Amino acid sequence: MDTTVKQPAMNRNQRMQALTRDLAWQVRQPDAVFPARSLEGIRIHDWSALRQPLQPTLEKYWKLQGDKDKRLYAITDAFAQNNGQLGLSDARYANAIKLLLQAFSPIEYSAHRGYARVARQLGLTDAAFQSADHLRHNQLEIHATSLFNKYFNGMHSYTEWFDHHWMLSVAKSYADDLLSAGPFEFLVAMAVGFNPIISNTLYVSYMSAAADNGDMSTSSAGLTAQSDKVRHQAAGLTLVEFLLKQDPANLPIVQAWIDKWFWRSVRLSSLVAVMQDYMLPFHSHSWQEVWAMYVEQPLQKVFEVWKPLGLTLPSNWPQACEQQAHVSHQTWLRLCRYSAGLPLHVWAPNAAALDWLSKKYPGTFDAMFRPHMMGLAHQIAQGQRPQEKAAPVLCGTCQLPVPGMDGSTALSQAKTLQGRCFCSLPCQHIFNLEPEKHSAQAAHSLQRHAWSMPAAQSSDSGLFDGSQDEHNFEEWNGGMQHP
Repeated sequence: MDTTVKQPAMNRNQRMQALTRDLAWQVRQPDAVFPARSLEGIRIHDWSALRQPLQPTLEKYWKLQGDKDKRLYAITDAFAQNNGQLGLSDARYANAIKLLLQAFSPIEYSAHRGYARVARQLGLTDAAFQSADHLRHNQLEIHATSLFNKYFNGMHSYTEWFDHHWMLSVAKSYADDLLSAGPFEFLVAMAVGFNPIISNTLYVSYMSAAADNGDMSTSSAGLTAQSDKVRHQAAGLTLVEFLLKQDPANLPIVQAWIDKWFWRSVRLSSLVAVMQDYMLPFHSHSWQEVWAMYVEQPLQKVFEVWKPLGLTLPSNWPQACEQQAHVSHQTWLRLCRYSAGLPLHVWAPNAAALDWLSKKYPGTFDAMFRPHMMGLAHQIAQGQRPQEKAAPVLCGTCQLPVPGMDGSTALSQAKTLQGRCFCSLPCQHIFNLEPEKHSAQAAHSLQRHAWSMPAAQSSDSGLFDGSQDEHNFEEWNGGMQHP
């Protein structure tokens, strides 16, 4: 008769190990199966030294996410059943939802793919959890904005626009760069670029402002995602410290990645800046205040902690902080100039918005941007606003429009440079580090010049004043004018 052998009960640490790291793929020769582990020059001597903070067990993770989804969808369903779209502060706000869906939802999906690859290559169960998180965030944003797709234009072909439209090239190139990076570079990029700069400004500040503008659907989706972002940020910062402590040779490699991805995330954040300063009828904070509160101050504290390890602030830190007083205004003026082919609507800020911007940007707005905004309003009133039909020249690295290079003359000049135009010295430096990779990005940007939105989608573009969105929203609200 066989005797049943009773296994000893596991203690807390053993149970955590069994339900986290022991669930990862076990490969006898990981470097041979996954050569990307060693191609970047990172040296790891002891993987067991990596501590992944705030990591739940598998069963706790799914229970936690399931409970969050129940609460979230109760809110979004109630919002839809009560015609929440009528309670928006203004139909102009819908353009912020469009930009969220068009630019940032696809990046979330790319992050999901990247983490899934890294989890397999490095055997990190926390990366597998984060992969599931980013897929969930992508789905939440799509579900939350699906209600508005029934009532507003410009949300139906966002995946096609993400791949082809010049306005979204900065997001597309960012996602492509993430997916083509090695596993360690990807983790550093998310830890020092996407999470502290994009996630903190988008999922905290903007989502809170969305609630102020009557959008409880998108706001609730963003805030439930933010609880995951806290865990992602803690895991990312811990990983950077782990890499630095494993071998001194890792320091220059990690520092170079930090410089690159900080700047790339800064350039991508120009879209968040436009949403914060110009697409919110009811404002809470300016983009410059958001930057100081959620990016500048927290990162300075992080690098103070890392200073004994040899890491310094990104080399382009002063330039990045200085440009936050200008970036939202410059981007908005450029969008207004090319409004004819955009997948969203634009407008000239009214007097109240101009006064608010003057108050928030006392040293720059009145002197540099207010005359341009007032001139734009005058041109629109006279029916003489400039409408560039050709796409602008895009930077060969970040894919944002290059200042001072607009129109057909600039296009011909860009062709003579083989697409290697740069908006800044940091972008040129990043290009020089990986010229072959970014040359392919520049080639794709030239292809976007030939692509244009179908004529059938003309209701998605142009000025907000007189648009179908404005007309419908006023009719739904009994002809009442909103601020």
